[in-house]
Amino acid sequence: MVTTYEHVVGKEWAKHLDAEFDSKYMQALQEKLGVCYTFGTTYPARKNIFRAYRDTSLLNARVLILGQDPYHDGVATGLAFDVGDSPKINPSLRNIQKEIKGSVGRLHKENGNLSHWAEQGVLLLNTILTVDAGSPKSHHGWGWEKFIAASLNALNFRESQAPLVIMLWGKAAQEYEHFFTMPSNQLVLKAPHPAAEVYAGGKAGYFGSGHFQKANNFLVQHGAEPINW
Repeated sequence: MVTTYEHVVGKEWAKHLDAEFDSKYMQALQEKLGVCYTFGTTYPARKNIFRAYRDTSLLNARVLILGQDPYHDGVATGLAFDVGDSPKINPSLRNIQKEIKGSVGRLHKENGNLSHWAEQGVLLLNTILTVDAGSPKSHHGWGWEKFIAASLNALNFRESQAPLVIMLWGKAAQEYEHFFTMPSNQLVLKAPHPAAEVYAGGKAGYFGSGHFQKANNFLVQHGAEPINW
């Protein structure tokens, strides 16, 4: 009997990722995570590790935002950069909101809940899907990179010919640029990670990148609805 992981990532993603879940590297990764979640503090909540896949299906994805790894301070939700209903707005998200205001003029919502983006087809992924409390990149090299590579390969070669905007923020995300090979209906946008502005006094290059307006312009030019950021 073939095992399917539809309940974990949704039906469309499962077609392409079932084999990854059954792989030796993923089994080893799950064993490590079992220890982390049992004896330590790891984010996001285990039930939300693959939330981004469930919230934005493979065929409905219109924008990919690829970050680094989840927030390590307790506000990670399974959607990259999202803090849910927490009143604490992480510096990265604060800079994202500032760039949206500068790019498209206004925010649809002033809080840190980005679920309305996911509902519109914005896939909010990190290159690593889990992290130990207070220890950024602590799960680097555990196997998540292989899983994300398989995910992006599925996204690139999906059956839909709908337009796709790919936002790669930071060096970790930009290492995955080569997975996108359909320039006729894809737009790749690169910028420093929004957190870089915290350390560069607002001069890192994320501010003024205009990614949100460029994304909407591309979607409209290809007959798709713009994102209500």
